[in-house]
Amino acid sequence: MKKLISFFKKFYLILLLLLFNGSILYTQPQFTKITNPLNSAVNDTMESTGVSWVDFNNDGFLDLFVSNGNVVSQNNSLYLNNQSGGFVKITTGAIVNDGGTSIGGTWGDFNNDVNLDLFVTNRNSFGNFLYIGNGDTTFTKVTTGSIVTDMPNSNSSGWTDVNRDGLVDLFMINFTQNDLLYLNNGLPNFTFTKIDTAAFLNDGGNFSIDGQWADYNNDRFPDFFVGNAGTQNDFVYKNNGNLTFTKTILNDARATLGASWGDYNNDGYLDLFTSGYLNQKSRLYINGGPPNYDMLPIDTGIVSNDPANSVGSCWGDFDNDGDLDLFVANDGTLSGFLYLNSGYPNYAFTKVTTGTIAGNIANSFGCAAGDFDNDGQLDIYVANRLNQKNFLFHNDGNSNNWITISCTGVTSNKAAIGTKVRVKAIINGNAIWQMQEITPQSGYNSQNLWLHFGLSSAVVIDSIKVEWINGLTHHFTNVQPNEHITISESGNIIGISQNSNEIPEDFSLLQNYPNPFNPVTKIRFNIPLLGEVSEGRGVFVQLIIYDALGRIIETIANREMTAGSYEARWDGSQFASGIYFYSINAGNYSLTKKMILLK
Repeated sequence: MKKLISFFKKFYLILLLLLFNGSILYTQPQFTKITNPLNSAVNDTMESTGVSWVDFNNDGFLDLFVSNGNVVSQNNSLYLNNQSGGFVKITTGAIVNDGGTSIGGTWGDFNNDVNLDLFVTNRNSFGNFLYIGNGDTTFTKVTTGSIVTDMPNSNSSGWTDVNRDGLVDLFMINFTQNDLLYLNNGLPNFTFTKIDTAAFLNDGGNFSIDGQWADYNNDRFPDFFVGNAGTQNDFVYKNNGNLTFTKTILNDARATLGASWGDYNNDGYLDLFTSGYLNQKSRLYINGGPPNYDMLPIDTGIVSNDPANSVGSCWGDFDNDGDLDLFVANDGTLSGFLYLNSGYPNYAFTKVTTGTIAGNIANSFGCAAGDFDNDGQLDIYVANRLNQKNFLFHNDGNSNNWITISCTGVTSNKAAIGTKVRVKAIINGNAIWQMQEITPQSGYNSQNLWLHFGLSSAVVIDSIKVEWINGLTHHFTNVQPNEHITISESGNIIGISQNSNEIPEDFSLLQNYPNPFNPVTKIRFNIPLLGEVSEGRGVFVQLIIYDALGRIIETIANREMTAGSYEARWDGSQFASGIYFYSINAGNYSLTKKMILLK
């Protein structure tokens, strides 16, 4: 018996060693298709085309927007994350009762009030929709201005700060018509000025159907890709910084309905995947880097050798091993394609041919990756046409580490669209830099403003580098993994985690620890079931940092929270030594405490 126990101990030790030195045989991620009959997000039958993972009520959980007007007039859908693995359908308000021929939507904060707004594109000269977010589940519809009174044949759109003035502008792709750019005029009324004569807008005759913004040459000016239907070539436009663009023609001569930017080979430059329709092959372009940043097509390899009616796509590290994998949605007789990236040094792809994703076929258009249950694993939502149910694939995950990062602009636009985040960690003995950019859309009319990085077995993040679109750069070191953090353009990392969902008896704000601190401290607080709140719902919570003069220097929380015990992380590295105050307001309760930053 002792020999048997000794054998299993040795076997377990060897297994652990193999796991931590990265030499264990690779196992592909496993997904479970969510089919809960009470979950309308997977049971509605619509003409769905686009999907966005978006935290529209600022509660720290990703909600869903789905556009449903590809063929006939149907209402669009909003699904509120119930924080228990499911979604509640929103049935009131303009967004879900406006009908339309809505092909997609894009989220951004055009009035810089820290609440996300939504623009929805409609086909067949129906008129487009603009909704101002109120920070909860309600929205105010904008009914005046050319941005909503024009009647183009709109197919896709994107919020982007094209002139880097701290305000997101709106770019609109119009099928068989000239495209449009609406410049944000800012305060006091946040109106828009329509631009319709610029040279880069006059390619509408080329059947433009998809537009994807990203800074592919790392000069902090947003560039964009235009995909064209039919047999037209696609275009890449380099932003010259003065509302002019230099056009490059990609000689692909194929029907491109969607595209996604992503640095799949971790060289610090955004590469481009374009999906091929009409049973054509898709194409992967490698960014050649300086000085010309040429997009070099790879016509060999499994990603570019799968002819299909491909539409949507999304990059994401689905196995958390430190490199971007790729999911492609197909319209027709083939299931979605999932390609797993082998990572350093070859960055080769392997197609997953078994499992849940490979076994589900539909007329799929848009798709998006997002961690809807905050377990550190990227899940996938797929929008299906022809009154088919949409797919939600839950990632069952592994033990690899990860970090999810959202950003908040100050002088840059508040949604931080256009911001690049670079993360460095030791992965399998190699110092690996990963890079992602917050983009206004991905694939086909789909979006997620949160960035997710897999870290393999790395127990600490060596460096995080944030390159804001307006020119600032911030560096952070020795960051702990397995958290969702928010990085502010003021130079701080903010993170809030729920330590327990047990219901506290009393409302409380604990003393920060350590105190004094340098430069990071943690703040704990408890939210009970307050008088005006029923179980399962939340209360609006504000956690704010003040300096000794009473000036607000950081807002850590400004959202709805359910009852439970929480811990907030605040990094004061950008502030001077001194006395600071932190204050919490929840319902009718308010408490303030003092803390000392000592450098």
